[in-house]
Parts: sequence; C-alpha cells; structure tokens
Amino acid sequence: MNAQPTFHRNTVLSAMDIYASKAISLRAKADPSIANLSFGEPVFGPPEHLLKEIAAQDLSIETFLEGVKRYENPRGSLALRTAIAGWYRDRYGLVLDPEREIMVTHGGVEAITLAILSTSDQNEEIAISDPSYMLYARTLATLGRSVRRMTRPAAVHEYASMLDEESALQGARAIIINSPENPTGYVLSQEDWTRVGEVAAKTGTWVIHDEVYDVMSFDRAHRPAKTMASLAPNSILINSFSKKFGLPGLRIGWLVAPPDIIDLAAKTHDYLYLGVNVQAEHVATRLLSDTRKAAWLNDVAQMLQGRCERAVAAMTEQQGYAWPRRPHGAMFLFPEVTGCYESMPQRWRVPGQPVGDAVANWLLEERGVAVVPGSVYGPQSVSHVRMVLCTPEAEFEQALNKLAPR
Repeated sequence: MNAQPTFHRNTVLSAMDIYASKAISLRAKADPSIANLSFGEPVFGPPEHLLKEIAAQDLSIETFLEGVKRYENPRGSLALRTAIAGWYRDRYGLVLDPEREIMVTHGGVEAITLAILSTSDQNEEIAISDPSYMLYARTLATLGRSVRRMTRPAAVHEYASMLDEESALQGARAIIINSPENPTGYVLSQEDWTRVGEVAAKTGTWVIHDEVYDVMSFDRAHRPAKTMASLAPNSILINSFSKKFGLPGLRIGWLVAPPDIIDLAAKTHDYLYLGVNVQAEHVATRLLSDTRKAAWLNDVAQMLQGRCERAVAAMTEQQGYAWPRRPHGAMFLFPEVTGCYESMPQRWRVPGQPVGDAVANWLLEERGVAVVPGSVYGPQSVSHVRMVLCTPEAEFEQALNKLAPR
C-alpha cells in the first residue's frame, strides 16, 4: 500500500497557542460568577450623545448600500483621513497631510503589521521592550522577522535607561514602542523620547509608536513620537477607535507615516486586505468630528484613573501585591504578585511554573477573578499579572473585593 502524502502546515503558527488574555476571557465569559479582568473590551463608548445621529445617518439603509456596493480606496476615505489630521492638529499642534501621510486600516493591529512590512525585510530584527504587549512578538514571528527583546528596568525614565548605550538599537530596523503601555501603564517621559530620538537617529532605526491608549494618560502627559523634532522623519504612529472610543468591533484604525511609507503600506494593504468597511468609516468620521469628544474622552480618562487609584490603594503589600511600576496611564494594572504566591495554598504552587501563572490560576479557581499571567508579556514579567480597568463598575468592584478582601 502506498504511503499517504504528508501535507505541510505552517510550523510557526502551529506552535503558537491562543493568546492568554483571550483564552482566559473565554473561560470567564462562560461562567457569570467570575469577575473578568482579563480582556480589554471597554464598557464605555460610543458617546451616548451621538447615538441618535449614528442610528439615523451612519446606520441608515442609504449609507449601508452606498458602502456595501463598492471597495474603499486602499488609503481609506479622504473624509476620515482629514478628520484624523484634525485630531492631531487640535490636540498636539501636529500638521499632517491627509492625502499623503495618513491611511485607514483594519484596526490598529493591521497598522502595526503594515508598518513592520514596510520598514523591514524577512529575518531582519525588530526591537521590542521587555515587558511589552503580547502580540508584538507573535506578529513579528508570523511575519518572519527576528525579535530583539530589550530588558527595560522599572525606573523614572525607563526608555532612557534601556537605551543608555549609543549603539543600543544597532542592527534593528525598527523599535515598537507602546505608550501609554499595555500591560504596565507606563508613559514615556520627555527624557525618554529625547533619548529614543538620539539613538534611533544614530542607528537608522524606525520608531513605531503604538499610541492606541493616547487619551488615557494620568500623571504624565502623552506625546505622539512624531511631535518630537528628532523623530519627525523616522517615526510611525499607530492608532485606532477600539480603546479610546470603546469600539473594538468597529475595526477601524490608522497609520501616520512619511509619504513613501504610506505608499508602501497602501500597496501592501491592497494586496492582502483590500479596503476597510465603508460604513464603519462613516461612524469613525462622526466620532472624530464631534465637537464634544474632548470632554467625553476626559471623563473616560478620569474614570479609569479613579479606578486605578482605588485598586492600588486596596491591593497592598499586606494583601500580597507590590507596585514596582505605578501606572501613568492606559487601562491596566500590572502588580507584582510574589506575596500572593507565598501566601496561597501549597497545592497551587506547581514546580517550574512561573509565579504569575500560578497566581492567575489560583485567583481564577479560588477567588473567581480572571486575570492574565505576566509571563506572556516577556521574561521580566513572570512574577506579575495583568488586570483591566474597563469593565462594568459592579464587576470591577466585585473583582476588587475578591482581590483584596476588606
């Protein structure tokens, strides 16, 4: 009998598990008794004062037919790109050309992918810090890029400390920086950005700034990398509507880059994805054109800051939590949990298992709170867990009472 042929599967993708926050969130969603602090699906958004206009105009049958019967331009609608340019002009005084320096993408994740593809070739190095958002390393591996993890110490100016040597980025085509950051809430300081600009200029490194949590900065002001004079030529901005407006299902993001990078990204977008959803663009344009958005976004940021302060005050060292990094922004908590590990029942301490993984399992099974183990964010984070701040108030309060019983 002839042997059956073996059909190849992608070995990189086959080796990857479903990412931890989604796997844990699926478990939590299946059990209503679990307080779910594992997945960033914001309870807020869109602004209530826009709902009638969205329903009447953007979700009308006329708008639906106008959008569904055609493919969008690879760069996205000019109306939305113009609104994005207005966003940067009004908030940061940054002047952009909506026709040459901005394109619309399928969420921020596609924008990151296009930035990587446009600035590097197969097997070339892209730098990320440790810790960093879990999907960066996975996206780079999927795209056939080499991941350079750079240990980032907890400090007042963390990137300045990480890039203390002039050659720190030598050989890296780009560095991905998330600020405000998932998972730690770190926001780069002026000193950080100055140092990033100096080192990137010396080494010819692109700076890809993922700023999807831009409006969520608390005690340190957010700055888009492109507002720094030293980074204007070699920085790329990534942004989206998923977090700031609480609309992850809209799947609309954007990319800001020099015109030649936008040209490459638009060409790649056309090859791989085709145009974004036209009807979703109408909603996105309305959100950015809203004259009341600044006040609404400020209310969201204040709510998140209040929750952050409540949680840090409640989750004390006596409760088993430590805070080597206090969050400056975003919508996450990232405590160090060695104290929890040492005080929890021995049966939950599995030999060889990272501290954060063991604590996450214990919190899920014994306390009914779903969190993400820090190990997925890099080797430096194995004794941490990540929690989100964007759940319904009752669920957040329930979780806090279970995490830090009074």
